[in-house]
Amino acid sequence: MESLLGFMETTSSFDVDVDVDRSCDYKLVPWLTWDEWDLVRDSLFSSSPHSITLSLQRITVWRSRGCLPIVIEVTASIVEIQQKDPFFRVDLGDDALDSEEMLTMLYCMAIVRLVNGVVEKTRKKTEVSIAEAADAINIPRMLIDIRHEGSHRDLPSLRLVRLASIKALDWLKSYYWELQKKAIPFQSDGIGSLRKEIKYRLCELAFWLKIKHTKGSSPSLAKGKRTKHCEQLCGRN
Repeated sequence: MESLLGFMETTSSFDVDVDVDRSCDYKLVPWLTWDEWDLVRDSLFSSSPHSITLSLQRITVWRSRGCLPIVIEVTASIVEIQQKDPFFRVDLGDDALDSEEMLTMLYCMAIVRLVNGVVEKTRKKTEVSIAEAADAINIPRMLIDIRHEGSHRDLPSLRLVRLASIKALDWLKSYYWELQKKAIPFQSDGIGSLRKEIKYRLCELAFWLKIKHTKGSSPSLAKGKRTKHCEQLCGRN
């Protein structure tokens, strides 16, 4: 649950509320409501360049507020690079980034940021290596190799980092976006159950207000009237 300032209940290392039962603290997030977060998620992975642009602009606003989870930051970076890559968008025209070396460096930088920012937070440095920590969260080994090559050796080919960007987005969807979507409070059946409960309570309140001044009714008779009246107002379901 979050306030208008964006406070939410969470337990994950990446400000993701994926385990409500174990939640014990609050962290500040840059979005105001879960509806806003979900709209950005939906637009970010859409096929509409206009929707993608709007979602990237909203994430820029979130970044300016601080406390942006690294998984969102890296997702936006990779999507933004792809939007400048003529391989992913043939309609770019003059907005395309034609330099293959520059595209390769941008992709590498985003992947390095992903591996360092995500994996480093999940491992104990004195106990396991980055590769072992990456295996524990099922991050593609290709991303680990590209991070190593881009940091210590020659840059990988553009074809390879393009493929890696696709794998990175697929992993980010399953690791963060889909899990967080499922963990949004009062979602799916929870909303339906809550609405039914509120509706029933309102019917019950209306009934008791109606018979408030009735005298001489026995408890069993009043209960029977209440049930029958609520069924008439709300239906048996």
